[in-house]
Amino acid sequence: NKIMFKRIISTLPPFLLFIVLATSCSKETSVSPLDQSKVYLTGAGATPTKWYLTSYVSTATVLPLNYAQKRYYKTFGANNLYKDSDGFVGSWDMPSTEQLIERYVNYPSGTPATQSYKIVSITATNLIILHDYNGTPITAVYTAGN
Repeated sequence: NKIMFKRIISTLPPFLLFIVLATSCSKETSVSPLDQSKVYLTGAGATPTKWYLTSYVSTATVLPLNYAQKRYYKTFGANNLYKDSDGFVGSWDMPSTEQLIERYVNYPSGTPATQSYKIVSITATNLIILHDYNGTPITAVYTAGN
């Protein structure tokens, strides 16, 4: 029995080493919810995702989109570069999974503007944001495309 016990003990450290190596190699890198939301917003590739406006809701009324609104999009690129199809260029920030901030120069006045949104939902294909416009809640729904 002593010989068998010594044999088990002598083989245990390499076996444990194998288990440690095998489990350490199979670990996945975890991404924080905030970082994941930023990846959804910017897109995974080199070209930022274009977010096309697909629905606009004021209070509980779905507003019909006009010709220009149906073609309107925003991009949130790497290095926090923001631009939209109206020609506004600036920066964006996502301080939390529930807030999106756009900063840009308001034309033609040249006044810096900041627009803050509550993120209702964000996935790789849909972005739903909420903001107040003169006291009225506005929900905008965007769909990813390029």
